[in-house]
Amino acid sequence: MLRVIQHIKDSVYIFLIVAYYIDENGSLISSQQQSRNMFYQVVHSTLGRCRIRVPRLADDLEFAENLNRLVESLQFVTEVRINPAASSLIVNYKVSAVNLEDAQKYLSNCIEKASCIQQANLIETSNEETIEESDLIPEVNQWRDLGLPLLSLSLAIFAAPLELPPLLIIMAIAGAAMPWFNRAADSIVNQGHPNIDLLDSTWMTLQVVQGQYIAPSLKTSLVEIRRSLRGTVEEAREQKALDYLNYLHQDIWIQRDQLQPAVRAIDLQAGDRITIYAGEIIPVDGRILSGSGLVDCSYLTSISTPIHYSLGQEIYASSRLLEGELSILVERTGENTRLGLIAHLMQTTPVHDTHIGAQQAEFVKNAIVPTLVLGGTIFAATGNLGAAISPFQFDFGSGIPISISSTILSALTHAVQNGIYIRSGRVVELLSQLNTLVIHDSALLYLNTTASECIKAIATLQEQGITIYLISDDSLAKTTILAKKFGIHPHHILAESYPQQQANLVDGLRNQGECVAVLGINGDCHADISVSLGFGGNVCTEADVVLLDQQLQGLIYAIAIAKRAMEVVYQNTATIVVPNLMMQIGGGMVLGVNPVWNVIVNNGSAFIAEFLNGSRPIFDSIGPSQQKNHHKTNIMTIPATSTELPLPILNGKKLNQQPLTQ
Repeated sequence: MLRVIQHIKDSVYIFLIVAYYIDENGSLISSQQQSRNMFYQVVHSTLGRCRIRVPRLADDLEFAENLNRLVESLQFVTEVRINPAASSLIVNYKVSAVNLEDAQKYLSNCIEKASCIQQANLIETSNEETIEESDLIPEVNQWRDLGLPLLSLSLAIFAAPLELPPLLIIMAIAGAAMPWFNRAADSIVNQGHPNIDLLDSTWMTLQVVQGQYIAPSLKTSLVEIRRSLRGTVEEAREQKALDYLNYLHQDIWIQRDQLQPAVRAIDLQAGDRITIYAGEIIPVDGRILSGSGLVDCSYLTSISTPIHYSLGQEIYASSRLLEGELSILVERTGENTRLGLIAHLMQTTPVHDTHIGAQQAEFVKNAIVPTLVLGGTIFAATGNLGAAISPFQFDFGSGIPISISSTILSALTHAVQNGIYIRSGRVVELLSQLNTLVIHDSALLYLNTTASECIKAIATLQEQGITIYLISDDSLAKTTILAKKFGIHPHHILAESYPQQQANLVDGLRNQGECVAVLGINGDCHADISVSLGFGGNVCTEADVVLLDQQLQGLIYAIAIAKRAMEVVYQNTATIVVPNLMMQIGGGMVLGVNPVWNVIVNNGSAFIAEFLNGSRPIFDSIGPSQQKNHHKTNIMTIPATSTELPLPILNGKKLNQQPLTQ
């Protein structure tokens, strides 16, 4: 159901922006051609100069800025001037680079795209304003906060045997529930809308009015226990992240090579060569240049069995050499190692930005008042207060946040262990929906793999329903040959293209509803997912996905990990929602089951989702194990008789890697 809702919302979102399609030659064409003259008009056009009247320029500064930026990005444009008073756009361009008809077409695309950007920003801003960050992050407490809840529960249990006065028990329950009332009042007064605490507070109040003391006191106790456990888990994670960072920065002296004295590990840089002896810890990620030995990798990978490493294999920080001697080429140090990236993810916990989480939070916010109305209607019709307030226990508020916080973080850390850096939970969500990959041909040439393995990886992606597009700056003939070699459909290529055409292709695919990832594309490209190759000593953590091993196979693993993570998120949600629906509707509203059982089912299902299902080893059968992944480098240099291709630019930096033989 959630997937259907998400698909409908995304479809409406795309329709609100604009409808595009890609013609068979790869050009971006508007499906509303006849509407162009309604909001802009070509006033004057000669070779090398074009003047277009756009009424919106007169009073829309943001649109003017977006349009100016887009037109300036066109390679054939030499000068751009916007005259708001005359509502006109004046463009000078190189006649040798583009003809008059194509120039007008590209300028038209820029005008429409500037309008799309602004509408998208308005919609996204509107969504952001309705969802508070606190709605997406589960509450955490300390164990010391359990005092009043446990006291109220004890008094409620022993009230009858000890003949305790009801006022004493009510005061204890009120004290334990006070944080709930405070949060409910704060949401209404300061944020202008009710939150889930209003339902819980109302339910506890009405239970006490009925003389039911055990149910509300049990609820506060169980919820606070879950929050305290959650706080303990977060503290342990933060401590583990600090331990990782301290591990990387400890004062270890390493023999740089036989001709230079020992240096501190913190002073090592990418490109250094170091010697590791038996009993020493490896403080960097690198590649073995010579020697062999038995290595303990358990600190990073939890693999207890030592692994034998030898020439050409990758080895990672925190590993301990048990036997032998290794000469290692340093590739990454400190926070750029796999251990450092995991520590970064643990500290920042970028897991609360998912679309499904925002949708769920919005659903909960919108369902609070109808739930209160439903309860009032049931009471008016039946006079049964217990049945009327039973729906107030629907625990949809914590389902998605609980499953996200543990499952997504597990996915991110597992991916790094297997050579894939994924930036956030939202990227995990998008990877699970990925159906289109646009690759620049230069990226294929610089993968750390053989051509046959790359062909196999592309075939695997296509078998999984992912459409592959190949773009190139080269001629159509050469691009077609390359596409045929890698098994890419000839209708899915874009040759002799410049950055704006490539960006138009990506935008057009996205506007058709495709979830698009790009690899190796330069310029202003607004894809759903940007994929980067992890060259050099610094990992580009701004990219959505970084393939640390420079292997396309890593993207396949990333997609598998993401799909598995989202499966567990949906499992956890069902684990919470289904029992609650059965108990609150069937048990509370129809059968009149004691509310104590409602509380037990409510919190028990949440406990299973968060601490049992969400924390179990769910990815071990998906990605390659660390033992399988300590690969040898497959890069081969081009023979001296070959023509060497120019180095491409990925993420703004030239690569220093040798291309593969073709």
